[in-house]
Amino acid sequence: MEDNKDFFSVLAGELNNRNNPKDLKSAIIARVEQITPLIIVSYADGKIMLQENDELIISEWFRFRCDIDSTGVMSSTVTSELDSAQSIKEVHSYTGADCQIPTAIVHLSNAISGVRDELLALKCNLQIGDNVIIASLEQKDRFILLDKVLNKGE
Repeated sequence: MEDNKDFFSVLAGELNNRNNPKDLKSAIIARVEQITPLIIVSYADGKIMLQENDELIISEWFRFRCDIDSTGVMSSTVTSELDSAQSIKEVHSYTGADCQIPTAIVHLSNAISGVRDELLALKCNLQIGDNVIIASLEQKDRFILLDKVLNKGE
């Protein structure tokens, strides 16, 4: 039995001594100080500032959520309701009867609007003073902005 105890003691010691990074920090709550032209956040009571593209990387998902267009315009060429797909009127060239394509377009447009509304529910409206979660990367002094922290009632 003495040998088993020695084996487990040695194993525990080796696990404790393995080469784990010592400078990685857990997630940090930071404050948004600037949004444009680049995002700047601070932590440690404002003593440490991180600027986008320098020390701060913005996660792709966060950027997607912040850049969702809330205007409802699906294309820059759509300038009015008259330009929308739902306003198209089509008749069959042979019979002159109403074509069903506009009905199909309406159903497609409604489906796209439903997806747009779901995306808008995920939109992140970042403002100065908001709290965000940042995490340390393996590279020294590099962080990634992961998400916005919601305050009670948001």
